[in-house]
Amino acid sequence: MTEAQLAQRAKGIVRIFNEAGVLVAADVHVATRVCSLGGETSEEVRLAAALAVRAVRSGSVCLDLRRMRDVSVDNATEEELTSLPWPEPSEIVAALRLSPLVIGGNAGPLRPLRLVDTDDGELLYLDRYFLQEQTIRRVLDERASTWPPADLKAVRSRLDSLFVDENGPTIAPDRQRIAAALAATQWTTVIAGGPGTGKTHTVARILALLSEELGSNARIGLAAPTGKAAARLQESVREQTASLGLPEELAAMTLHRLLGWQRGSSSRFKYNATNRLPYDVVVVDETSMVS
Repeated sequence: MTEAQLAQRAKGIVRIFNEAGVLVAADVHVATRVCSLGGETSEEVRLAAALAVRAVRSGSVCLDLRRMRDVSVDNATEEELTSLPWPEPSEIVAALRLSPLVIGGNAGPLRPLRLVDTDDGELLYLDRYFLQEQTIRRVLDERASTWPPADLKAVRSRLDSLFVDENGPTIAPDRQRIAAALAATQWTTVIAGGPGTGKTHTVARILALLSEELGSNARIGLAAPTGKAAARLQESVREQTASLGLPEELAAMTLHRLLGWQRGSSSRFKYNATNRLPYDVVVVDETSMVS
């Protein structure tokens, strides 16, 4: 591990995991600071907090405490990782249930950790990410409780013209066609697949399908997390605009530009839950890059 990744003031068990490469300096510093502010002295809680920070850094919103040993580290063998002084999950869970970082304490109302019991075991969240996840869950639940108005007969007919199997009928389901059908009948649709599976090809046809439903004045917003990803999305869609009857001026932008990021504003963005985007259809590409 490089010197920049080592937390020079790390002590105890978090230092061992830092030197082994499981934790980086940022994981240790955040956990140490949070424990200091909350008056937490337990080594198990400090390690759990650092691993929860690591989980977010690795792309997960929480730490599965029953599987916390399932980590991989460059230049470290499985045997080396297994030999680390991992506490038993039950010990960490017991410490967390008493921790002021979870239940509050004399140091104040600060409760930065959220312990969640599930049928498959306990999950540890940084409280911010738990609240964000619940917000997204509530919004998706609300959107799934109703359906957009759609002429199903017209949708079926349009799907037949947009998804033509050049090789003739097939027994296998046309997943691109299914995705387009769902997009026309649900408020929110997630399209996933590896490289070369035709995600953008499908998105272009979804836009053509929805444009037919909404009329020639349909307002379409295209966005991606980065400028490079937005440019790729725009190029891919524009390659198909002529054949699908989509507006040639369709342009993609970054998510920050789409939402109207405002420097120094308390609301951060012009468009939000109370000031909705001025579009009938919004496509966000590369959402795996979004926090």
